[in-house]
Amino acid sequence: MPGTPILVVDDVPVNLKLIRLVLTHEGFEVRTAERAEDALLMLSNYRPELILADIQLPGMNGLDMTRKVKEDPRTSTIRVVALTACAMEEDRQKALLAGCEDYISKPIDTSTLASKVRELLSRPPLVPAPPVEAPTASNFSSPEIADLRRNFLNEGTERSRQLLDSLDSGFESTRAASQLHEWTGSAALLGHPEISDLARRADGLVRQRPVNVASLRVVFTDLFLTFSELRESSLVPLPEFVVQATAGKRIALIGFSAERADSMCAVLERVKARTRLFDAADGPESKVVRDCDLIVFHVRPETLQSAWLQSGAPVPAEGKIVFTGDRRDLIALSPDVRSRAADFLTDGEEPEEVLMRLAFAVSRNSVAVPNQPSKAAAKEASQPRPDVTHPSVVFADDDNIVRALVGCTLQNYGMSCRSADNGADALSLIRSEHPHLAVLDVEMPGMDGFEVLAAVRAEKLPVKIILLTSCQQEKQILRGFNLGADDYLTKPFNPFELVARLKRLIR
Repeated sequence: MPGTPILVVDDVPVNLKLIRLVLTHEGFEVRTAERAEDALLMLSNYRPELILADIQLPGMNGLDMTRKVKEDPRTSTIRVVALTACAMEEDRQKALLAGCEDYISKPIDTSTLASKVRELLSRPPLVPAPPVEAPTASNFSSPEIADLRRNFLNEGTERSRQLLDSLDSGFESTRAASQLHEWTGSAALLGHPEISDLARRADGLVRQRPVNVASLRVVFTDLFLTFSELRESSLVPLPEFVVQATAGKRIALIGFSAERADSMCAVLERVKARTRLFDAADGPESKVVRDCDLIVFHVRPETLQSAWLQSGAPVPAEGKIVFTGDRRDLIALSPDVRSRAADFLTDGEEPEEVLMRLAFAVSRNSVAVPNQPSKAAAKEASQPRPDVTHPSVVFADDDNIVRALVGCTLQNYGMSCRSADNGADALSLIRSEHPHLAVLDVEMPGMDGFEVLAAVRAEKLPVKIILLTSCQQEKQILRGFNLGADDYLTKPFNPFELVARLKRLIR
């Protein structure tokens, strides 16, 4: 049964991703579609053993899709199971009459989903099974699920606030019903049944005619407060250094869309930074902007003509600007514009990573990272060498694919690269080759990246060092800076980001 092809059809992205993660983890080969029409097109050259289909889909619903699957001799033997949030026996019977072999009630219990799927696949076709009780929460756990939960709470807080505000003007019941339907299924699936219950209550009120605005306002307020409280309780505690480095600092946000500006301001409020919003038309000559401790510029299609992104513009001193945006837009910047940045933040970074990056960018221009007086001499010895045309790099990682990819990328950017798959060999290469730069994975077998870094600084070897560390490991990052690291990059990383950071260290 491992490797059995399964098609999941659901218009809620969170549901699709979570079901795919659970079933893929159990060895099934899973594909997904958000619309019934797309799923039917896929069946022209794809034969799943099982289709899990949400009944309430935009356009053609799941039951009509099932009928078409069963009416076509080429696909009639494919098992179809309905995913339904309805608890009425009448709706369940409709699913069976349409050709579904069974149904699974939403929210889906991910702890039993795989065993349920195996049981369904072991049955002869078209034999209905007893109903499955709806669970209240998911207990499947992985880093991807943690990211889904975090993003769900962040987006839900903002969207529930927008729903609440819309009651005063511009309320659209159809749009609200669609959002509430999504939350009803996905909230409990991600372990937040309280949100699922509130969304179901609100959905019922939205569908009433006339709409009772007063009652809806109460439920929308509860939704917003619940999202906010859950988001606050899920926040990762920040290292004291991050708070100290950014508290009270004036940070200019330039060229941000309204939605992204709200999100960034909310992140910076956690560390009591003083944010100031500017339009992309506010040029580099602005004294108010120059007086800020750090400038964060949002690179996006609407801001590409700004003076901040033009060659030769009289921008503030290097090291005071952080560029943020889609990776493709950042890559498209001219080399001299990219060279102005103290750092880069790609869209979608976790709030904790954003704050860490901004804290280090601010600290580079003011004071050293705390608890680092003992490394002053070593840092002085590792100042960038002048006129580096073809920098040399030692790259250490125990992953063969990562080493090969990084090696090719660095050579394409005019850098020579020697690689090692363990810390001892990396240290030997640094001692013998005297590279300009070294990139060290902190989790290598034997001698790890921290030990190599400590040895390099103890011997005062003149090399700039970037650490590769696991995402969200703030303690690792601070330990690296205390040992004398010049920068860090979290895994998985994009080669462009690595090249950009290496070039910053040698300019």
